[in-house]
Amino acid sequence: MPTLLVRFHDASLDHFSWIIEGAQASDKTASWRVGSAQELGALSQNQGSVVFIIPQQCVYLTQFEIPAKASRQVLSSIEYQIEDQLAQDVERQHVALGDQSSNPVAVAVVEATIMERALELQKTHGLSLSRIVPELFLCPWSGQAGEVSVIESHDGLIIRYGDYKGLKCRVEMLESMLNQITQEQEIRRIVYYLRNRDRYENVQVTRYPSEHRVLDLNQLKIDRAVSIDLQQRRFQVSSVWLGLFKIWRWIIALLALMLVVAGYNKALALHEMETELARIKATQYELIKRYLPSNVNASANLKKVLITVLRQNQSSRQDIDFLGLLSAFTQAKVEYPTIAVNKIGYQKDRLSIDVKTGRLSEIEALYQAIETAGQAVELENLDIKPEATSGRFVLTGKSV
Repeated sequence: MPTLLVRFHDASLDHFSWIIEGAQASDKTASWRVGSAQELGALSQNQGSVVFIIPQQCVYLTQFEIPAKASRQVLSSIEYQIEDQLAQDVERQHVALGDQSSNPVAVAVVEATIMERALELQKTHGLSLSRIVPELFLCPWSGQAGEVSVIESHDGLIIRYGDYKGLKCRVEMLESMLNQITQEQEIRRIVYYLRNRDRYENVQVTRYPSEHRVLDLNQLKIDRAVSIDLQQRRFQVSSVWLGLFKIWRWIIALLALMLVVAGYNKALALHEMETELARIKATQYELIKRYLPSNVNASANLKKVLITVLRQNQSSRQDIDFLGLLSAFTQAKVEYPTIAVNKIGYQKDRLSIDVKTGRLSEIEALYQAIETAGQAVELENLDIKPEATSGRFVLTGKSV
């Protein structure tokens, strides 16, 4: 039966685009339609199943290398293994795994509140929810080295350059993102899956070889072997398992009794385990104490202290971003000494500089000089008067 694909626009999961995969239609072009959360129940009628697609900006994709002799218990606590990459409280995150037989294991991280909202929609509208996947897996991927795929998203573009590698960016930041990818791997060809040729000609980055294709319904079949289903552990739909529990409850009771006996035996060695745990914590403290404040000892909650240190380091990097943007502006302004700087502000990766000069042409020339240097810049609040011209340059450090 046809499958309803629901592609949410943001973390609220209130608005989305939708399409029916597997529908019988003369036009196979993938044309998304806009909907709202109140319409989900009506849209899902007469559909075999529903797939929720989480916006890519809400999902962090990474990979985790499993030690050769590590037990599978490492996977059950993988959120703590990648905690240093998140720099935030893992207790508020939901971690889902890809193919666990492979190494490294693909990992997707999303806020737990987003998953709770998704299951709330499923329960409210009685949906037959089969999967919840990151938006990246809508983008076709050939698997060829050096190839990059690009599709349109709600308010930007999705760039995919590997099974589990990709990102979302605004159209105007496409070239900058591709340049960053080249630092990681070579780009031999870009395939743009856009709705028409005109859109392709407006979006394409000419410095890279490329071709245009129209995304059709057949290409929207999400590859189960590669994609990561976010429905795992406590967010897994469990109605089927509840039915099996009723059938096999006496077997489960026997297993529970066996677990009690095993637990009793393990309790005899509890003291030894606690001693070993204390030794491990002391070893961890010795390894990381040089990175911790002097007033932190081995008995402290090292996880929370490390998160605080990482956040402070992120604040320091924001200062570096400010200096980099200010340096880019200063280098361009050297050629225009008559332009006066009245005010400088920095907030949320945006450096704003109010300027004033006697000639409009100087402001225009400075704008061109900054843009030619490869720095994203906007000109706001331009005020042209006979005696003087003023305006505001806004330089951005990175894409949203």
